[in-house]
Amino acid sequence: MLLFLDYDGPLHPDAVYRIRGKIVLKADGISLFEYAPILSDILRPHPDVRIVLSTSWVRVLGFDRAKSYLLAELQQRVIGATYHSAMNEDAFSRLTRYQQIARYTRRHATEHWIALDNDAEGWPDSERHRLVHVDDWLGIFEKKAQQQLALKLSRRV
Repeated sequence: MLLFLDYDGPLHPDAVYRIRGKIVLKADGISLFEYAPILSDILRPHPDVRIVLSTSWVRVLGFDRAKSYLLAELQQRVIGATYHSAMNEDAFSRLTRYQQIARYTRRHATEHWIALDNDAEGWPDSERHRLVHVDDWLGIFEKKAQQQLALKLSRRV
């Protein structure tokens, strides 16, 4: 089972900027990856779930650096990313998040997967059951999102 994970939105508010090489969250009272422990708790009963990074952080910072921002227990689950440096960055950036994920699942013949993301653009109705669509600000902190993710993990979409 794969979990395609976006950072901005799901793990902290979608108000992240790169200013002079530094990553800055412009949200008072909240820190980067503040909601990550919640995701870790939800995944704990599912040790076989692996994470594929579907965040723009990989394209901007590189895979290893983007991965390094996660909690250690989440880092251990990461097996790859939808973007890699051999890809055409401009072409990749024009794809919707769903298209990026779909390309990965076809390339790796992945059947069982879900996505945790605040971007629902371009998701076909036939695949929406795989998306845990979270609020831009509340992300996985929102109880409804936590329940949806836990349910999808237990059902093995």
